[in-house]
Amino acid sequence: MTNLTGAIGRRWAIAEASSGEPADTKAAAAPVPGAVRARRDRRNRAARGWAFGLLIALLIQFGLGMYVNLFANIPLNHPGHGANDFFAGSYHSVAWAETSPHAPLILAFHGGLGLLLVLGSVWLAVLAIRGRRAGFVWAAVLGALFILGAGFNGASFLNYNKDANSYVMALLFAAVLCYIIILALPGRTERQAPAA
Repeated sequence: MTNLTGAIGRRWAIAEASSGEPADTKAAAAPVPGAVRARRDRRNRAARGWAFGLLIALLIQFGLGMYVNLFANIPLNHPGHGANDFFAGSYHSVAWAETSPHAPLILAFHGGLGLLLVLGSVWLAVLAIRGRRAGFVWAAVLGALFILGAGFNGASFLNYNKDANSYVMALLFAAVLCYIIILALPGRTERQAPAA
């Protein structure tokens, strides 16, 4: 396990050095070509834009979720409710919430926005990984995991109607912190070269 973590640490230090960020090792890294640096900067700017969009969408989603939790009446006899197979039950429950005229309209909005948030958070994680900036990568991947966890708990709430799932969904709203971190990090990864 120690060898694995050491190898990962060395690989991460090399990646940081090649992206223009200070490396943890003493070895000098090869300079990054200008075209590669420009492409990474474009991806990091795009990641910041996606982080801002996801932050706004999460705030809207939280408001919709609170409304569903407090005021919407979700019938307990819908397809997928009480299913023995979680994934099959989740598929039927979410499909019912999105398409049935018997499902509350606000639930359809909440579920639809949740699906878009999952896709957007995964795309942001891909952008961050391709931008090769460590802070962006950690925050984006963690934010995507939080949103995926909230989605699984939302489907579980539809399946089994347990308050614990609703509570965990509310806790996983902490994904907003990940996107705030991305927005708070400095915009450029490159340090200015000292004047000759």
